[in-house]
Amino acid sequence: MALAFRFRGAVALSACAVVGAVAAFAGNLHAQTAPSGVPQDLTQEGQVTVSIDGVPDPVFAAEEAKYPGDITSFDTWRGFSHQGKRVITLTLPKPADVVSVSVRALQDFPLGIYFPRDVEFQFEMQGRWYTAGSEASAYPQSTRNVMAQTFSWSSPRGVEASAVRIVVPVDVWVFLDGFDVKGYTTRTGAAASTLTPVAANLDKPLGPLSPTAPNAYGIRNMLLVETGANGSLGTWSEQDFVPMLGYVNDRGQITAPLFDTILFLPYGSVPTTQAGLSAYLQDLFSPGKQLSALNEAVGYVNQVLHRPGFKERVVLSLPYFAYGQAAFGTVAGSPVQFAGSPTDPDALQARETAESWYVQQLLSDWNRAHFTNLQLVGLYWNEEQFRETMPGEAAYVQFASQLAASHHLPLFWIPFYGAAGIADWKALGFSAAWIQPNFVEQGSQAYLARMVNAAQTAAQYGMGVEVELTGISYQDQALYDSSLAQLSAYGFGSNQASHAYYDGSKLLLTSARSTGLARVAYDTTASFIAGVALHGGS
Repeated sequence: MALAFRFRGAVALSACAVVGAVAAFAGNLHAQTAPSGVPQDLTQEGQVTVSIDGVPDPVFAAEEAKYPGDITSFDTWRGFSHQGKRVITLTLPKPADVVSVSVRALQDFPLGIYFPRDVEFQFEMQGRWYTAGSEASAYPQSTRNVMAQTFSWSSPRGVEASAVRIVVPVDVWVFLDGFDVKGYTTRTGAAASTLTPVAANLDKPLGPLSPTAPNAYGIRNMLLVETGANGSLGTWSEQDFVPMLGYVNDRGQITAPLFDTILFLPYGSVPTTQAGLSAYLQDLFSPGKQLSALNEAVGYVNQVLHRPGFKERVVLSLPYFAYGQAAFGTVAGSPVQFAGSPTDPDALQARETAESWYVQQLLSDWNRAHFTNLQLVGLYWNEEQFRETMPGEAAYVQFASQLAASHHLPLFWIPFYGAAGIADWKALGFSAAWIQPNFVEQGSQAYLARMVNAAQTAAQYGMGVEVELTGISYQDQALYDSSLAQLSAYGFGSNQASHAYYDGSKLLLTSARSTGLARVAYDTTASFIAGVALHGGS
């Protein structure tokens, strides 16, 4: 995708805005002092620690370090940014009867601070952890009011424990305060073992998405191609596709296969309206370019490489219709709008109607084209994050997944680094996912830990990795080389994992047609795909 149109990165918070929100709540909401005779405050008796259950990231850690409030106080908020779950643990000097555990969360929608979807309560005794279950947020995450809510667990009899912890998922930003544990040190509660044991190795890494895995659908190296706008940058000819399908050395000879899959995407400026998408589809299926050109290029490369009958895999995009967009167009004689209505408050039915219309048009065009050298292997969800705070979002993504499945097609996803929903990509309904490291895009600010973290995240959740190229200068090449080296070092090299490739717009094609330094990116990519050193000459 073109860099100018990709949302790549995390939500950044304004420190002064957050401080203002914190001050407002600190001035209006205070902890209640417990009267005598009630359970004592165990939080003051032990040691409170905070840890990350996920992949630590120095950039996100630096952001959250700006909000280091005391997690046990109601005077300041403690901010947490991305990096998976937070585990807040109270370790007691001796076992106690715990009768209540609570923590308060802030939501300030405009600042990107959201309630966690739930909080889990766990208790430890004799080295083993047990769970009392989770409390879900009492409010939809689309609630736009600035507000706070308390997540709590309580039991009259209590639970005998030597440590207590809460587990809080952090997808974007979560702000917490008032972590409070109450109980008795003078009596014995119910054994923690009466609760459900916390499963060991529950989050055991799944490993990279293997190119031979059933849910990879044969995708080893998938090139992202944008069409439908931006003139020549968004128009692909047969001659453009040839060096993307087969490696062309500097003597003009095709010597090896290159990308086995092409993912077609609307260029970022294509409107997600009925008129805009109709124009995009008309362009996508026009004779002599785009899909038609790819079909011809595959036939040519097949002849040169002596591989009769080979079909290039193709993935086509499904548009993402955001809640709140005023108007889409007219379907079956009725106007479709995404702003919500009394009968369709989340605009879910409207978005489903638009999505169904689009899939019908897309697959009708595909079936009518009868491309002899192409195989449609899946659909792609053209939104790089799960917007869990949007009304009806989970149901909308599930609908898209079921819609693809109804046509016997998988739905794929390529979220950006740190995007909400990465850990839940399977539950959301995607068949496979690739993570964007967003490493080379940082330029002089890039740090190799990002590549390590991206690889670890992908391995944790069974994902592939996107290979990213944003320029072909000396500095760009150095970053590109580093990213490929890190992927190979962490088990994401050639034939170890499925890869998607983002090259801005035609950067690899530009490199293939260049000489000297500008050609290095193309040769390096071909070497990475082949898993061996390729040389320009013969």
